This record gives sequence, C-alpha cells and structure tokens, in this order.
Amino acid sequence: IDEFAAEFRRELTRLRKEGHGAKRRLIKELQDVERGIKRCLDFITGGDGDPGSVRDQLRRLEARKREIDADLRDQQDGMGIVIHPNLPELYRKKVAKLTQALRDEVTRRQVVEIIRSLIDRIEVKPGLARGHCDVTIVGALAQILAFTHQKRPPPPRETAVRP
Repeated sequence: IDEFAAEFRRELTRLRKEGHGAKRRLIKELQDVERGIKRCLDFITGGDGDPGSVRDQLRRLEARKREIDADLRDQQDGMGIVIHPNLPELYRKKVAKLTQALRDEVTRRQVVEIIRSLIDRIEVKPGLARGHCDVTIVGALAQILAFTHQKRPPPPRETAVRP
C-alpha cells in the first residue's frame, strides 16, 4: 500500500511537471498572439493601409487566442488532484473493513457483488508448466491491480494474475 501511494505521488508529480511545461508554452504563445493582435490593431488605427488586408490575420489571431485561453482553463481544472498524506493508512483501514465484511455472513453477498461489478470477465488459459494455468482479470479491478504492481501504466482494462 505504501509503495502504491508513493508511486501514485511520483506519477502525479511527473504529470504536473509536464503540465507546467505545457502551460509555460501556452502562455508564451498567448503573449505572441496578443502582440500580433496589437500590431494588427495599431496598423488599422494608425491608418497605415487598408484594414481589410489584416482582417483575416486578426480573425485567425483572435481565434487562436480563444483556443489558448480554453486550453489554459482546461489545464487549470486538471491540476486539482491531490493525494491524501495518510492514504496508506486509510487504505489499510478500508481493506480491513472489506475483510471483516467478507467474513460476515450478513454482508458477504453484497460485498462479493460489488467486487464482481469491477470485473468484466476472467480468462483462464493453460500455463507454461504442467498443471498450472494463467488467469487474466479483465475490467476495472484489473486496472487497479496492474497500477499497484507495475511502474508503467497498465494495459487497457486487463492484467494477468498468476496464482
């Protein structure tokens, strides 16, 4: 659990760094676009020529400015993920409660149904060694298990679990 939380924090940090780099590039491009808009407006208001000659350029710059503003807003929304500092302990408590619920005859059926809802299918194939098989869980539970056991991102919606 501690390893999962640490890996999750590292991945969030990496994504934030990537996001900050992209944000800096967007801000720089926004400044360039705003300078371009100002130059077009100066050209028009200064009477240096036909306003129609810069109209298309001004429209392209204004459209790009709206795109950049939207991208910056989207990035700001995505940066709000924060991991609770006590995640490992909270997770341990939840696993303990789940274990207790599975042992209780009254709640076991409901808990099993919840776990089953996280699994799309289970594939069983002959293993390499005689008498052994490879079991693959496909679904949301597979993604969770893969993330906790690997440093790289899990394959989409499935992982192999070896008994």
